[in-house]
Amino acid sequence: MRRANGPDELLYSLIELRPGDARRRFRKAIFEDYPLRGPLGQCACAYCGRWDQKLTIDHIVPKSKGGPHFAKYNLIPSCQSCNLSKGAEPIFEWWRPQRFWTEKREEILLAWVHHNSFVSAHTSLQDIEAFAEERDYYIPPSKKEAPISGGFCYTEWQVA
Repeated sequence: MRRANGPDELLYSLIELRPGDARRRFRKAIFEDYPLRGPLGQCACAYCGRWDQKLTIDHIVPKSKGGPHFAKYNLIPSCQSCNLSKGAEPIFEWWRPQRFWTEKREEILLAWVHHNSFVSAHTSLQDIEAFAEERDYYIPPSKKEAPISGGFCYTEWQVA
């Protein structure tokens, strides 16, 4: 089979993916895009900030509790010890009592979820607040400036 050699050729930008390759690329994108980094630019654990260990992917809302498996907003890099320790517990009930919890890492995680979710692009803040109020859900107070983080930075939390 002939290979396309340049951007002027029709087949140049087409990529053939097998399901396994697509999964690997999706998982790699999570490690590359998550904004928390170690001193040499490598990805760090979203919970404890360790960068010197092999990282796994953790579900923020566990699959056993109905969390989506292939939704980027529900997946974050995590060291093995944090991932095993969290198990199927709700994230904030497990994470906030830990000694390694910091408000900055929590803001980065919330910005990641917001940035990668369908809700952020298609729902106004007023609709989200009304939905939460009807169901008596808690929404953290909005801030004028969000954390500056890796591949994305919000100047306002509100969405248009």
